[in-house]
Amino acid sequence: MDNEYYYDDPVEEVAPRKIRVAGIAALICALFTGSMFIQSTLAGNININSGSAIQFGQGMSLTTACSGSQVLTVTPYSSFINASGAGAHYFSSVKVSGIPSNCYGYDFTINAYGASSNTPLSIFNASSTSAVVYDNAGSFELGVGTTAGASIASGPGTFTLTFTNPVATSGTMAKLALQTGVHSAVESLCVQGITCSIGDVGPGGGNIFYYSASGFSCGASFTSTGSPTGGLCHYLEAAPSGSTNGTFPYAITGLAGSDVSGITNDTNADNSSSAIGLGYKNSLALISQGNDITSAPGIARAYRGGSKSDWYLPSFSELNQMCKWARGVAWTSDATICSGGTLNLGTGAGLGASGFESNFYWSSSERESTNGWGFYFNGPTPDYNSKFHAFYVRAIRAF
Repeated sequence: MDNEYYYDDPVEEVAPRKIRVAGIAALICALFTGSMFIQSTLAGNININSGSAIQFGQGMSLTTACSGSQVLTVTPYSSFINASGAGAHYFSSVKVSGIPSNCYGYDFTINAYGASSNTPLSIFNASSTSAVVYDNAGSFELGVGTTAGASIASGPGTFTLTFTNPVATSGTMAKLALQTGVHSAVESLCVQGITCSIGDVGPGGGNIFYYSASGFSCGASFTSTGSPTGGLCHYLEAAPSGSTNGTFPYAITGLAGSDVSGITNDTNADNSSSAIGLGYKNSLALISQGNDITSAPGIARAYRGGSKSDWYLPSFSELNQMCKWARGVAWTSDATICSGGTLNLGTGAGLGASGFESNFYWSSSERESTNGWGFYFNGPTPDYNSKFHAFYVRAIRAF
């Protein structure tokens, strides 16, 4: 590719050596001014073409804090993404090579900037401004905040990070920054609410006890868009055992002989009116009828594990699934009533979070005006009791 130069005076010719020196001076100036707003945590800052658009596909050499005198090469790439009447080139991937073993254990953080702002651009996942890569002893892995929306190809001393859904157009980028720092451990995918297995610790700090591949309605209104991300829910998470499973003064309705408005009576404990995902809506209906924070639905709704505010008292069907998990019963269908197995009464490390009392647990499902449904986990036996009896409570949430 031929180099092109701009001449202020068409008559005056500048010696190539002077042009090279001026270019180096401009790069040093760009690195210095860039460091003023990126602060000391920035190990290396690239300003390509003195503030004009980045030359995608061309590498830039630099050093970082962990690389010392070893020069790294950073190469940004763009891809054209077509859209009806609005296609554009986007910053889609970046390759970093020449990484020495001195960088083992470090995180690499990549940011992009416009020509005149010290605020990093959103580069992937709609609003994510930092892409992090972890150097795990020479094997490069996606880092904190980058496990979703990106993929990585790792090689000896090199990685290529590719964004699944890039959002920064190539025309908006003028600077690309690379910094290295102390590694931050990535939360598990389940804690991030991405993908979970039964027994995993979920986003709320409890344990996953149920999974539906097809999904289920959920949320405060029990809808197909009720999940925290706006769609169907796929998981149920139980609060840790020490948080809400004590014995409390309890009244489902607070009004003896009065049906709860918004809850359909289920006279046979057959799950017909107690669907998975319905407990949130039931809990709100129970509370609206006068139950306070000392009641089972009030206790469940007041729980804030993981700083989540969508905990609730499970419906009978949800409690039935929890019973299967608590007793180690293999799942065959949602409708199958919990039976057999051995109840997990553990209280030690690794068991305390999921341990249960050998007693009756309330659900948010109503049998009729005076009685509510629950489960004797020590039976196991589904049963109903007077709404004014005090029994155990285990909050759950759906996502």
